[in-house]
Order: sequence, then C-alpha cells, then structure tokens
Amino acid sequence: MSGKVIAFFILSVLLIIFTIQNHLLIDIRFFHWKMTEVPLVLVLIAGLIFGFLLALMMQLPKIMRLKRELKNVIRELENPKRIDADIDEDITSEGISMGSDYQGGFFNDKE
Repeated sequence: MSGKVIAFFILSVLLIIFTIQNHLLIDIRFFHWKMTEVPLVLVLIAGLIFGFLLALMMQLPKIMRLKRELKNVIRELENPKRIDADIDEDITSEGISMGSDYQGGFFNDKE
C-alpha cells in the first residue's frame, strides 16, 4: 500500500473514534436560524470542511497563475528560439562579440 492510502486509513479510523466518543447533541443558533439536537461531531466536521474550502478559494488565483507560468516555461524549454549570430561579428580575445555596429569604447584609438 502507498503512504497516502495508509494515511487515509489512519485518519478514517481516528474520525470514527472521534465520532463515537463525541455523540453530544447541541443546539445551534445563527442569526434567525435555529437547529436543535445537532451532533457536535457534525458541527466540527462542517467547520473543518468550510475552513478548508475557504483556504482553497483564497489560494486558487495564485495556483492558477503558477500553473500558467509553468506551462509557459515548459513551452519555452520544448521550443527554444534559436539566436543566430551576426555574420560579420568581430570576436575579441575574451570571446565576447560586440556586434557589427560597435564603434569602439572609451579606449578607442580611432579618431
């Protein structure tokens, strides 16, 4: 079995134990709504699910943006653009090309 299956099994057993031990019935009031004799475990599980969904909704834009950026990077790596050098480039002793339109720098002896 994989680690995820084992973790899911352990969490399921813990949830069953938690449910059996917390069979307390409570009354819930929210604004004008009133629910009587609701199991405490259902309230806690609903709160956990609501919190998870709220956190997921807050992170969803970032997740979508990162997926889009990843697709763009993968596309660029699969189809690299070829950069052709100038035909008449002058390569210096350092192996650096200054381009065909380079006129010289600060130490240029040409006048």
